[in-house]
Amino acid sequence: MTESRKATYTSAVKIARLISMLSQAWRPMSLEQITNILGVSPRTLARYRKALNEHLSSPDGSDFIKIIREGGKEYWFLSDQEDINTANGFRIISVFVVKTLLKFLEGTVIKDSIDSIWNTIAGQLPPSKKKQLEYFDRKIRYTGFGAKQYEEKDIILASVLRGLLHQNKIEINYVSGAASKTKKRIIHPYTLLLHRDALYLNAYDESNEDIRTFLIDRIEDARVLKETFRYPKDYNPEALTEGSFGVYDSRGKKPFTVRVAFKAYLWDYITTRQWHPTQRFKPVDNGWFIMEVDISHITEFIPWVLAFGKEAKVLEPDPLKETIKQELNEALRYY
Repeated sequence: MTESRKATYTSAVKIARLISMLSQAWRPMSLEQITNILGVSPRTLARYRKALNEHLSSPDGSDFIKIIREGGKEYWFLSDQEDINTANGFRIISVFVVKTLLKFLEGTVIKDSIDSIWNTIAGQLPPSKKKQLEYFDRKIRYTGFGAKQYEEKDIILASVLRGLLHQNKIEINYVSGAASKTKKRIIHPYTLLLHRDALYLNAYDESNEDIRTFLIDRIEDARVLKETFRYPKDYNPEALTEGSFGVYDSRGKKPFTVRVAFKAYLWDYITTRQWHPTQRFKPVDNGWFIMEVDISHITEFIPWVLAFGKEAKVLEPDPLKETIKQELNEALRYY
């Protein structure tokens, strides 16, 4: 290959890399970044851009590679990324939404890590875009109504995450049930579960020789052990709770159909939410509509349906209706 052909080939490769980099970039790339990656001078890069704009300009005559200048720096992006600021805005605001939704984990390693990612992204934005962040905390809000707080469980949560990441066994002191008895257990952490703004841990409990669901806020102490465990290939977290109306273990229990009537005005509220994978709805009739679910565990279902008061009535099965009556009669005794 002659020297001229080598030079042409090298330039073609670098131009191809330039297009590839810009097309995959999640935000405009600075001139300095591009020259460092391609190993060419700004002058050579300008020649590449000129050639591409001459041959690949859009029908309306706009450049193939566009430039914006902010904070004394030059940034490059492709013309088909005209909405790049909007696209980047979606990515940026998505991270902020996650950061906001995890506000109940304030003071924990999880929230600190999300905050660090956010600060890195925000720190890389051009000056003009940083101004838009000033109002993000007012544009995106999370009430955290009824959410548990985990700041005091930071060390425990960090141990749980370490065990999950490296498959180390964990020794915990766990407060169980209404008796509030603390028991030492050695567990194999399988799944960290976020349910209704509370954290749970599915783990194999060596003392029970079975998988159990632990509330993170009931773990008083956690110590990561050197001993590791093999993550079971046949483990399926969804199989543990497919028959429950939440996170309770429903294995080995036969499912049954629950039918509940709701007042017609609750149609949108009930039907547009995912309560259970088996949920089915029958249209409004005489001011009511019917919801059906197939569950095998009613512990979490009872307080859920009672929260609707006189706007809901359990139709089937009869044993559940009786349980609901007993709960209401017990409540009436306080009034």
